[in-house]
Amino acid sequence: MSSEVAANMRATTEGFVHSFDGRWTTGATLSYRSPHCKHTMLPSALGLGTKEKNNDEWAAHFKRLDGIVTNAETTIHDYLAVPNERRAVCRTSLTADTSVGPYANDYVWFFTFDEDGRKIVSITEFMDSKAGAEMLRKLTEAGLFEKH
Repeated sequence: MSSEVAANMRATTEGFVHSFDGRWTTGATLSYRSPHCKHTMLPSALGLGTKEKNNDEWAAHFKRLDGIVTNAETTIHDYLAVPNERRAVCRTSLTADTSVGPYANDYVWFFTFDEDGRKIVSITEFMDSKAGAEMLRKLTEAGLFEKH
């Protein structure tokens, strides 16, 4: 596996996780995904569903947070790649402002990439369930978010 693929995987990972910086919108995050990317959000205790979401399903889910999360800043803490398998793991943290107060959470991302490492074909996202559940509770109580 070429060093170019490894470098592409790293750049794609960094681009994707930093696409959550600033104000959350779907366009930036979708640009790093292959047309047939599947995204699973875990843990299931959050009630967001463990079903893989295609890009359209994920965009519809994420659009519900459009404009609610602002001033987000992502920090990458760990990154590990296996280029010959086109897979990587990345641990991040995020801080942000929301319509219901500050938000901070930790994430672990499992990625599988296309042949050249420029597009993500599979994402499994784990987030801190306590922080995620608390934010979802506040957003739901404020009438800003409905679980599907």
